[in-house]
Amino acid sequence: MADSSLEDVSNNLPQLKKIGVKFIDFTGGEPLLHPDLADMLKLAKMHRFYTSVTTNCLLYPERAKELKGLIDLLHFSLDSMDEQENDRIRGQGLFASVMRSIEMAKSLGERPDLLFTATSSNFLAIDDLARFAQKQKLMLIVNPVFKYSDQTSITIDALDYLERVGRQKYVYMNRALHQLIRHGGNNRSLPRCRAISSAIVISPQNTLLLPCFHHAQLAIPIQNHLVEIIQSHAYQRIKRQQGTFPFCQGCTINCYFDPSFLYELDRYFWLSLFSKAKYAMDKYLG
Repeated sequence: MADSSLEDVSNNLPQLKKIGVKFIDFTGGEPLLHPDLADMLKLAKMHRFYTSVTTNCLLYPERAKELKGLIDLLHFSLDSMDEQENDRIRGQGLFASVMRSIEMAKSLGERPDLLFTATSSNFLAIDDLARFAQKQKLMLIVNPVFKYSDQTSITIDALDYLERVGRQKYVYMNRALHQLIRHGGNNRSLPRCRAISSAIVISPQNTLLLPCFHHAQLAIPIQNHLVEIIQSHAYQRIKRQQGTFPFCQGCTINCYFDPSFLYELDRYFWLSLFSKAKYAMDKYLG
């Protein structure tokens, strides 16, 4: 996102609105490195988009006031309540930054979620993280490390443990994703991925990436023609192939499957819906 221009965002937002997009995730890298992030978020809110930002919190304390009220889903990355362990994973000094950011966000009336990336080596950290989230009355979002290419997926034993803790209040995990992992990830012959249907991925260079960010095979320059590109035969042809490419086999990338589960009435749909209902009840009624 560091190269994205405010002009490109300003041109793209009304076109995204025209084709029915409702949610904008300003992602990175580290999105708070972008000097125009607050202005981009203001434009998104002006067009009535829901917004999301995930940050490691290094810069949040100094930017918190300018971002106040502009982010619907604010996520702080936190992988352990042990400061040394968290900083080994995330970077030196980030644990302290997250703690300061939580205090500052709450003082401004914000309710950030804590984002825990669970792996087969750190999954036991969920116990202390859950207790901390409950004390703070903040949601702990548990995302198992995703598998694509040659990366190692989380083990089933680790998933079992996470799910036991996941029953607790203020802990959220998408059980549909867990089910997908247990079944070996996306199956090319019967794909569950709807990455192109559910997400429009725009690069910092203002190109449309297809079929997804992690396996981008095409980077189409937008040049203020986003609607025309989406409606083109070439785009629609690739869309019909989503989830069937060789690199799609076994994929479990959460940011694509989380919305994909809502595109078909099956077990994944209901597991995802129930999981999201728990999130809403814990966060807004808890």
